[in-house]
Amino acid sequence: MQVNTDSVILGAWAAGASQAPGRILDIGTGCGILALMMAQRFSGTMIDALEIDKSSAEEAAANALSSPWAGRISVRQGDFRKTVFTGRYDLVICNPPYFRKSLASPDLRRTIARHASPSSLSHRELSEGVADLLAPSGLFALVLPATAAGDFFSIALAAARPLYPQRVTTVYTRMSKPAIRVLAEMGHTPVPAVRDTMAMYEESGPEYSPQYVSLVKDFYLWAQ
Repeated sequence: MQVNTDSVILGAWAAGASQAPGRILDIGTGCGILALMMAQRFSGTMIDALEIDKSSAEEAAANALSSPWAGRISVRQGDFRKTVFTGRYDLVICNPPYFRKSLASPDLRRTIARHASPSSLSHRELSEGVADLLAPSGLFALVLPATAAGDFFSIALAAARPLYPQRVTTVYTRMSKPAIRVLAEMGHTPVPAVRDTMAMYEESGPEYSPQYVSLVKDFYLWAQ
């Protein structure tokens, strides 16, 4: 199982509402890492994991079945735009494909997961679909490139059922470098967004920052 750093950061960072979410939807689960992290973090929560790629969905189902949380994770293969969901979700989480003008990977599954194409789920389709699935107090957590976050927020705010940023963390490799990612939680209620920053590494040297280690310590052995 290949673990994507963006997914680990998002899975460790996403907080959901003030109380543990009862139902979580993981869109584009890939190997299932976000669904597994949500099951580890929120005991008793039921997680639906959706994946369009057949091989990846089978891998995610196998990973869930071999985990301690097999009874709480349901993996489905399907296209988010065509899937019929039952009920609302307290938390929807997604690490969407976002590379648009970069060199595609020779691994087709990785390309589908990481690179946006004309046939892939657009930001508009994602935000509008999620807005329809969120419970009134539910939250949508996702990770985006720092250069794409503003456009995504604009699309989500302009929709018929807008989603408003409620918590935003800008991620840097080092604080002296340009931002690389934006972590966001969005919801139906327009409130002032809580904003902060995080550096993955110390300003000098190869060591991870204490802030980053504290965030991911429950998911990496080296961070224990």
